[in-house]
Amino acid sequence: MKLAVLFVALASAGVTSAAFAAQLQGKVTDNQGNPVTNALVSVDGGNQVTTDAQGQYRLQVADNSHLHLHISSDKFKHSEQDLKVSSGTITQNFTLSASQIENIVVTASPLGRSALESTTPVTVLSDDQLKLNTEPTLGDTLDKLPGVQASHFGAGASRPIIRGMDGPRVKILENGLSVGDASTVSADHAVTAEAASAQQIEILRGPGTLLYGNGAIGGVVNVVDKRLHEQPVDSFNGEVGARYDTANDGKTLNADLNGGNGQFNWHLDGTRRRTDSYDIPGNAIAEDAATHGTVDNSQLKLDEYAGGVGYTGDNGFIGVSGVRTESNYGIPGRGEEGAPDITIDLKKTAWQLHGGLLNPFAGFSKVRLDAGYTDYQHAEEEDGDADTFFYNKQTEARLTLNNTPWGEWQGAMGLHFIHRDFSVQGAEQLTPNSNTDTVAAFIMQERKVNDFRFELGGRIESYRLKPEAMTLDTLAGEEAYQPQKLSDVNGTLSAGVVWDFDPSYNLSVALTRAERSATAEELYSYGPHDATQSFELGSEFRVENGQIVVNAGNADKEIANNLDLTLRKLDGSWTGSLSMAYNRVNNFFYEANTGLIASDLVNSDEEGDLPVYQYAQGDAELYSLEAQAKIPFNDLWSLDLFSDYTRGKLVDGGNLPRISPLRFGSTLNFDLDQWHADVGMIAYSRQNDVADNETETAGYTLVNASVTYRLFSDNGDMLLYLKGTNLTDQEARPHTSLLKDYAPLMGRNLMLGVSYSF
Repeated sequence: MKLAVLFVALASAGVTSAAFAAQLQGKVTDNQGNPVTNALVSVDGGNQVTTDAQGQYRLQVADNSHLHLHISSDKFKHSEQDLKVSSGTITQNFTLSASQIENIVVTASPLGRSALESTTPVTVLSDDQLKLNTEPTLGDTLDKLPGVQASHFGAGASRPIIRGMDGPRVKILENGLSVGDASTVSADHAVTAEAASAQQIEILRGPGTLLYGNGAIGGVVNVVDKRLHEQPVDSFNGEVGARYDTANDGKTLNADLNGGNGQFNWHLDGTRRRTDSYDIPGNAIAEDAATHGTVDNSQLKLDEYAGGVGYTGDNGFIGVSGVRTESNYGIPGRGEEGAPDITIDLKKTAWQLHGGLLNPFAGFSKVRLDAGYTDYQHAEEEDGDADTFFYNKQTEARLTLNNTPWGEWQGAMGLHFIHRDFSVQGAEQLTPNSNTDTVAAFIMQERKVNDFRFELGGRIESYRLKPEAMTLDTLAGEEAYQPQKLSDVNGTLSAGVVWDFDPSYNLSVALTRAERSATAEELYSYGPHDATQSFELGSEFRVENGQIVVNAGNADKEIANNLDLTLRKLDGSWTGSLSMAYNRVNNFFYEANTGLIASDLVNSDEEGDLPVYQYAQGDAELYSLEAQAKIPFNDLWSLDLFSDYTRGKLVDGGNLPRISPLRFGSTLNFDLDQWHADVGMIAYSRQNDVADNETETAGYTLVNASVTYRLFSDNGDMLLYLKGTNLTDQEARPHTSLLKDYAPLMGRNLMLGVSYSF
């Protein structure tokens, strides 16, 4: 953390001194001359500001420089302008054209581009849509977005799946830094990023993941909260909310407060959630009438509270935030008589530092440091008694420099460091204690040529995984085993182009080659795991005639070659997008069901019928298709449509496990003044493209509806909402879930909520 200490010292000096000799000012309006409020006006790699209630902005910039100015607002098409700035005050006005597609700036993009400018598909969930979609887990919150599914591991541990990839291939971030929990280790471990406290959630694929390295080969989910302020806060504001769910007697309270005097700022937020085991329409286990009506042991409770302080000046910003998360949730069982209830008791403390300096030295317009420290632990309990403990302590720092134009190229580069200390203690120590160190350098550059915007990127990364000795339980007794260390150098290259070939359309193409090294759980897992109800083996072992045999040194890093094409229609009688992707991954890690049960392992002391899952490698191909459209009929009525499909198979034959089937969704919307209402459905096809020893999954259709009303007053705005999910009380068993035979999705649920912002 020495880098963070040094940056704090630099920022303390830098944010208090003005280093600008010129000022840009002007007004942003729409085509009718109305002011556009809260539009973001920014300089590539430099300062940024939002417009006021009159659409006016003032932006401090360096004199005698060439600037590339961007103007963006959620409901408008992006605008940009090249300017040559001299001393004094320069007036530059902008007129924005309306867009029917929400066009939000993506904070996880180092170039600060909006969703419609990305070379690969980007989805941003925010505002009322985020409130209505928020669920107790991040996976369930994002599950209905095109190209995104969820692992649905009970009520407390559901991870996002992007185009058939999950676990260590999907990087979960908070404000651009790793979430630092143990959710990649096993399906029963929760993601500790809380949607209820988020300002927006961003889902990225392709070149935008370059900053984040090993673990982002499938995509990035970035949860952006309100604890960091890059712009001055000169007022007191906040939001409080409450929600009740009928199917699990769920109660959620959340609040956040912000204040500042134009320089110093502060933030507080908190979330409290309590749910009982959730209701279902039939039996949790098909042939077991004792499991009718409820998924037992699917309760959840969570408390999270956070705070932050910061300072903004003419020359930069700095802020520090901390969050404490405490959660306890149940893992649905297999219905075995006398089996204990498994619960996870989780605690996490995390700190983040974010700071930036503008024009730090010649040739660079901005330097930024993002650093964090996470102390995570959870206990796996049987009937309330803890017998296994997981610990993860993680330190991360990323230094990013935005360069001024090199010829016609402009972008960002930097260094990235992660140290992870992971350990397990107790009865189910499936993996050895280990240290993981990642050190990387990256660069991303872009160039605009007429209607084309080209983007190039690269990352070189040193990855070292050092495991300690582990103990294997065998019939001969406990045996000590020292796994091999892993040391790799991973490279990632990307190239993309966005072609604005028509004012109403753009086409983007992206090529990416990425490498990923194996994680400790993929290599070294060994033993029974009651929470996942399986016996797990890493790729360093293999099973021959019932014998577990050491297979050390046989793991290769994954190499993914990805092609992504996206066509967007930005306005007209309808709007929408079509994305197609092909991903060839050599040495793809997947968790295969061997068809064996624990008692078949003749040199293990484990008895019973736990299925044996083995991490294996094979060359794989994944094809993805995502389509969405919005069709307005008039000022009152509109129709939203979407569909997605992922096909995952092994090159040598066979299918990848737990790939979601074809989905199709439609929603009819009604909007009148402060009222919004919608009714829609999502149909899931039958999945019969299954892996070895994997069962087929029946299709199902979920019907949902919602009504919202927004009440405006001089003191604040209130949003009232009523949402119904699975209104036909359909039995739904997602193919992506390891628990599909024991824990179907929630039955009919009504959610009543209120949110007041001031």
